[in-house]
Amino acid sequence: MRRFLLGAAIAGLALLPARSQAVRTPQPVQARGGPSLAHAACAACHQGHRAVTPTRSKAGRGNPDRACLACHEGTNLATTADRAPKLAPWSGQGSGHLKDRLGARRPTDYRRIVRSGGKVLTLTQDCTGCHDPHGKERGRLRLTAFDARGQLLDRRPQSVAEVCFGCHAGPEAAPLLSGPADLGALFAKGAASSHAIGATAAGRPDLPSLRTSTFRDPLDCGSCHDNPDPSGAKGPHVSSQPSILKAAFGREKDLARLGERANDLCYLCHDRQSILANQSFPFHAQHLSGFTSSGSVAAQRQAPAFSEAAAVLGLRSPRDFRPGRGGAFQPGYGEPTTCATCHASHGSLRQASLIEFDRSVVGASSVGAPSFQRSGLGHGSCTLSCHGYDHVQTRY
Repeated sequence: MRRFLLGAAIAGLALLPARSQAVRTPQPVQARGGPSLAHAACAACHQGHRAVTPTRSKAGRGNPDRACLACHEGTNLATTADRAPKLAPWSGQGSGHLKDRLGARRPTDYRRIVRSGGKVLTLTQDCTGCHDPHGKERGRLRLTAFDARGQLLDRRPQSVAEVCFGCHAGPEAAPLLSGPADLGALFAKGAASSHAIGATAAGRPDLPSLRTSTFRDPLDCGSCHDNPDPSGAKGPHVSSQPSILKAAFGREKDLARLGERANDLCYLCHDRQSILANQSFPFHAQHLSGFTSSGSVAAQRQAPAFSEAAAVLGLRSPRDFRPGRGGAFQPGYGEPTTCATCHASHGSLRQASLIEFDRSVVGASSVGAPSFQRSGLGHGSCTLSCHGYDHVQTRY
């Protein structure tokens, strides 16, 4: 009897389908009018408990990104009903959100555990930090929202920023390559000025430079942080520019490399011709293009009384020029600078008009630390030292 039962059991095992002994390559689940829903098949991302397929044997071990990129990276960037949306292969240039794509200097790996109302959510520096591969949206953005303090909200996100704030706001914000980590503070109510989330050009008629024809959608993180390649994957995944920017945003030290492209990011929303026509405030163009036609320090030394810079600053002779440091013209005096020398791209905790001076260019004046006082629409005064010139309540 025992031999009969054993023989029957062995015969029964032989009738089991082959998939119990090996994991087959999963077939994509077709979506109606959308991309593949291959995430619905567990074996698309996960190994079997016993069998191992060659292509996915260790794809996600220690780095979930590798499991995602197995399907979401390649040369075929087209998204069809049976193909997942893809990122272009990483060239090692530019920037991206993944751990190995943050540039030459990399912050420490980020991990944050959020507990609220009985919920526990782990945010990590990988694809799953923003995307939920198991969620109903099949890998799209997480449906969890965060406020500017990094606190979990009991509702769906109403902007991309409310997803970004999960990692980039609050005391546990992810470290950045430069600047303060808590970006949420710059968008909170206490900030003096910011590129406010949800703002539109129509809501700021006091800013003549805004390009109302192109700047129609509400302002969001994706307005500046996006793929500059129109044929590539959208969103802040990867960019040929630093900091996953949509266009070049340079500082004064980058002018030699970027030239006129240094302010391209700003010109996506702000009209360059309006800026150079001084419609926002007097001498806007002179700060960006230089105070002299030649833009050279030598020309300033030869004839400062006839230069536009001399007229603006009230100089009558070389003796009238009293720089804050050293008593001589400094490198860069009268030459072009960039938007980033005076303006912060996200916002300013203390000053209006996004004024936050680049301290590698702007220093303390003869009477104290750099400061800006707004006196009205398009008018104010600066107290600082820039390119050797000592501003003390210099008005414009």
